[in-house]
Amino acid sequence: MAKLISWLVVLLFSSNLLAQQTDTGQAGTEQTTTAQTATEHAEQQPLLHNGFELLSDLPTKNQIPLFENRFRIDEHVEEITLLLFRRRGSASAVLVQPDGSKLHFNTAEQNKIRWHDASSYDLIEIKNPMPGPWQAIGRLLPESRIMVLTDIKLDVDPLPANLMVGETVKVTARLTNGNEPMNARDFREVLMLEVIFVSTNNANYDNFGRGVVQVAQFRDDGKGYDERARDGVFTGEFQLRFVSGEWIPKYIVRTPLYTREVEQPPVVLQAAPIVADIIAAPALPDGQPADQGKPHQVLFRITDDSIDKATVLLQGRVRYPNGEVDEFALNEPGLTAREVMLHNRGHGSYILEVQAFGAMQDGRQFMLSLPETSFVVKMPVFEAPVLDELPQSIKDEIAAEQAEPEPEFPWGLVIGANLLILCGGGLAIWIVITDRKWADLLFWRKKPVAAEPEPAKSETQQAATAKNNANAQKNNDMDDILDLTLPDD
Repeated sequence: MAKLISWLVVLLFSSNLLAQQTDTGQAGTEQTTTAQTATEHAEQQPLLHNGFELLSDLPTKNQIPLFENRFRIDEHVEEITLLLFRRRGSASAVLVQPDGSKLHFNTAEQNKIRWHDASSYDLIEIKNPMPGPWQAIGRLLPESRIMVLTDIKLDVDPLPANLMVGETVKVTARLTNGNEPMNARDFREVLMLEVIFVSTNNANYDNFGRGVVQVAQFRDDGKGYDERARDGVFTGEFQLRFVSGEWIPKYIVRTPLYTREVEQPPVVLQAAPIVADIIAAPALPDGQPADQGKPHQVLFRITDDSIDKATVLLQGRVRYPNGEVDEFALNEPGLTAREVMLHNRGHGSYILEVQAFGAMQDGRQFMLSLPETSFVVKMPVFEAPVLDELPQSIKDEIAAEQAEPEPEFPWGLVIGANLLILCGGGLAIWIVITDRKWADLLFWRKKPVAAEPEPAKSETQQAATAKNNANAQKNNDMDDILDLTLPDD
């Protein structure tokens, strides 16, 4: 709402300057132009007033979603007003029509378009716009809006101003055509209403930076809270189960032919005004009956003075550590804190789910689901009993243990094993480094003697040897012939 007011002040200031310039220009033009020109300036004068009056009613007007500087206009739109916020000092936006033609600020008059160009926004009014996809070119900001004047409208009942976290809210929306309920029976798909809440990003509230929350979707199918199917009336309930803060409610209806949005003024969602104070009793020892223990006490206090305390009723259920579920109700009127006593089921987690019913000081009825409340009871701890004197049997066992000598530690065995490991490791390292073999360690074994090589023979000895070999071969061949020859000498 603060942003909207600041925009409105800027636009009104710009409109006054432009209106003064228009009056001055009109006075000078009347002396040099015809009566027809004066009439055109007179018609342009109400444009700014009508545009800013429309701006002041911006949150409740039917809108068309602008996504990535693109939007779609259906054939039922009679008039469209574009409020395009852009970065200060940037050029005015350019509109691209469905047929590809472009609309500029300089050509707006010849295209019968009313266009106000300021330093940070464009206010454009187009009658009977071309149906189809449009595109806006420029450095636009996400705060830009596209408002439509059409026979097909989405009307949503306003939300209460004093909403609370966990409250169940009923919403009724109507889709009308010429102020008559729209007959949507011809659509093959059932119409659906989408409810979202947009954070205002106000740093003074807890929902700063939370973005968009999808709250609910309602179908016009005659089921649940919807009375009749496809009659253009959406009725439903939703719970406000999100963080408190300042939110903008937005409702969207999409069909194959058109899309309508309604953005309502920001609402402040307050934290739950009822808190639970728990007084937990000590846990029972195991085996002790539950009816002998002290019960747990839960007190419900109302922290908001805007609630009529005498009208508040509470009901809920508690889940015990052993899995049992018990229900309770506090329906006696009164101004004091409401109290409920819970059975003591031992140690563990106790979980409470509570609903509150009542009325505000202004008479508005509410139904509220409180945040889940739980508490943990710890297991009891018992101290060991202190004995003045130990039993004789325990004394005898202690004396026998003290009398037995403790065996000495085998230091020699440990030292010998370590020396053996060191020697073996050193030997293995020596073998690897010197490239020896394990057989080299057997020094007592004799090594085989290698045969000495024969000396080299002279040529005469070699000839004699060859002759002897030849004679021997001859003797072998002539075994049957007796050799009777005498030697030469």
